[in-house]
Amino acid sequence: MKVSIDTRTIAPGDTFIPVAGPNFNGRDFIPEAIRKGARVLDVNLATYAKKYRKKLRCAVLAVTGSAGKTTTKDMLYGMLSTRFNVVKTEENQNNEVGVPLTILRADVDTDILILEMGMRGPGQIRALAKIARPTHALITNVGLTHVELLGSQRAIARAKSEVFLPPLDWERKGRSAFLNVASPHYNYMVKRAVTAEFQVLPFGGHDKPEQNLNACFVVGRHFGLSEDQIREGLTYYRPSAHRMVQSELRGHGVLLDDTYNANPDGVAYCLQQLRRVVGRKILVLGDMLELGEHSVEEHQRVVALAIDSGVELIFTFGAHTQGMVTDDESLWMGHFESKEKLIAQLLDEIKPGDAVLVKGSRGMKMEDVVDAVKAQFS
Repeated sequence: MKVSIDTRTIAPGDTFIPVAGPNFNGRDFIPEAIRKGARVLDVNLATYAKKYRKKLRCAVLAVTGSAGKTTTKDMLYGMLSTRFNVVKTEENQNNEVGVPLTILRADVDTDILILEMGMRGPGQIRALAKIARPTHALITNVGLTHVELLGSQRAIARAKSEVFLPPLDWERKGRSAFLNVASPHYNYMVKRAVTAEFQVLPFGGHDKPEQNLNACFVVGRHFGLSEDQIREGLTYYRPSAHRMVQSELRGHGVLLDDTYNANPDGVAYCLQQLRRVVGRKILVLGDMLELGEHSVEEHQRVVALAIDSGVELIFTFGAHTQGMVTDDESLWMGHFESKEKLIAQLLDEIKPGDAVLVKGSRGMKMEDVVDAVKAQFS
């Protein structure tokens, strides 16, 4: 069933569920949905999806974590789709609206339903898990995302572990948890998973890209794929928009667009990916927001990570990045109060063979830089 909450996307035969928001009421759009040939289902979206989920017989894999969850979700989809009928969260639909809508896209033919789960505070993962009732759960890592709101890394681990709910009578046995042994508070998450009667299947790796890859191998083996099938399946991976999307720059190397959002773990992950790319490395970084008292420390930590990844130039933008400093002669760093001035100097600096990574929190709109580079070189 194709369900929509937005009449702008309605097509004849779709089902329209009116959802109320802070500034609108979906019921006001019911006449328009009917005019466009939609069936109207005037129900509470979360409650309806929760009842619908109970009818599904597919595996339900919840993916959460401080960084890499969207990339891992997309990698898992590419891999598992070679053998199974898979439905996944599209783009960033990982909240109290997106998760129910994704559940409603699954049907009797679905083998595996992959649900990305995001959060901003305690209780939100639990609320999503109560709707989705995951048979499998993967936590990519625990970092400092939203530490300003949650207070500590342990509190973040606690919030992520809300995905582990005790089984209900109707749920099948043998639920599995895929956990990162390299993540802080791993033992705590294991305890939470085991208490909720999940079998723990660990994965690890020396850096975040390797950890995500190894997570896919553990999940693939669990679902019966051979090593060769896993490797082949991962070649079908396609990133979501603004999630480490690589573009060729005509005669000037590559552009890595990871501008959807930014946090310390996400930046570390991207720099570890950049390390694998051939060419002179340039980082364009907008502020990482919502870090509270950790902001100065975490922005400065990026400098060391960048040097370790072979970055030679850093262009920064925003109030939080302006305190970043370096005394390493191998690294040039410039701060810009104007995005337009940053773009102008960056375009003048890019040379053939360069690898340019653009990253920043959503509020910094660093996709403006990506668009300018593409317009110049693509």
